[in-house]
Amino acid sequence: MWAPYLDVPPVVTGEERAAELSDRLEDFLLEVGEFFPRADLRRRAQACVRGLLAPLSRKNGWQLAEHAGDLGPWNQQHLLSRAVWDEEVLRDFTRRYVVAGLDDGGRGPGPGGCGVLAIDETGVGKKGKMSAGVARQYCGALGGVFPCQVAVVAAWATSAGQALIDRALYLPREWAGDRERRRAAGVPDEVGFSTKPRLAQDVVARALPGLPDGRVWVTADEVYGCDGAFRAFLEQCRIPYAVAVRASQSVLPRPGWRHVGRLVERCAAEEDWLELPAGGEEEQGLGPAALWQWWVRRVPDPDAEAGEGSWARWIIARRRDDSGEHDYYLGWGPEKTEVEELVRVPAARWSVEEAIKLGKSACGMADYEVRSWRGWHRHITLAQLAAAFLAVQRAEAAREPEPPAERGGPCGTRQHREHRPGPADRL
Repeated sequence: MWAPYLDVPPVVTGEERAAELSDRLEDFLLEVGEFFPRADLRRRAQACVRGLLAPLSRKNGWQLAEHAGDLGPWNQQHLLSRAVWDEEVLRDFTRRYVVAGLDDGGRGPGPGGCGVLAIDETGVGKKGKMSAGVARQYCGALGGVFPCQVAVVAAWATSAGQALIDRALYLPREWAGDRERRRAAGVPDEVGFSTKPRLAQDVVARALPGLPDGRVWVTADEVYGCDGAFRAFLEQCRIPYAVAVRASQSVLPRPGWRHVGRLVERCAAEEDWLELPAGGEEEQGLGPAALWQWWVRRVPDPDAEAGEGSWARWIIARRRDDSGEHDYYLGWGPEKTEVEELVRVPAARWSVEEAIKLGKSACGMADYEVRSWRGWHRHITLAQLAAAFLAVQRAEAAREPEPPAERGGPCGTRQHREHRPGPADRL
């Protein structure tokens, strides 16, 4: 007697896709549970991540508690404040998970393919004076000067996607000597005032050992690109970069030619502008990439090493049309980097904005109601962990082959396989 064919419905339903995604989440949470030393903490942390991924209107303590079936937010508050677990170890796990899950096989920008470590800052409006780091300060996310908390964040980006892998809360100068506020917010004694570029250096230094060896570029906006010490730090670590600078950024020590904006104005002829795709959306299957006009020139560097494998400096200018508005970048990296590849590095700056948007909109990264230094770091770490799961699952879904339009049935007939969008398609 012949064994009959396995009767599998030809249509993949949304329920089946949701069930598969739920199974992947449970496997992921089992792996995450190893970082919590007690069974009750593992259950609370797993319930917290499920809540951060759930379609809740806000993801504060009360709503996360209701989603977990608790009578109040005390379990969540204990998890974020007094419970014994190491949020820095969980942060490192998130980075490893993202780097492995977003591996694109070397199809990224730069010689031989790489990933980009994108640095930016984000903020959350916060009332009162006792939450760690809160002050009236400029926040680009809020569009002005407001009472808020600001953090430096880093995203790892490849052609497979992007996700946040680190965070550092900015402690304003007014907090540095205020012992009473520091003690009330639980700010560690060893934490003092540090500028955002110095925080970015710490973030890069922490992330670098866990990133692919020799295949990393760094990009950042003007706050970091205009800081000479930050660029010098990257060069000392032999990390290539393409960072944004202001038009007044000094490049050459020659009077009348010092500033990058003036150099571009005097040297960039109309026929020299190249129209090139910046990558990003097209690489991830989200549609054709936007075309920008680029002007790239190598800058003489008396300190450059001669010979095979030497490095070079570039001025990079970008415009969308001939309106006269330009963006400027300084680049440093292997001299064999082609222009078509080089321009994709500063274009990767959009990736950190997309990663921040995912963390805030889908994973409650801005919905916290904590005041302490530890509570802030723990909530942000768990939210970044949840967002990393979404980013990796989106990349996995993109790698899966498209279901065939037809397939052979058990009796030799051809059946149509319909593809219906499910939860994995919306990741």
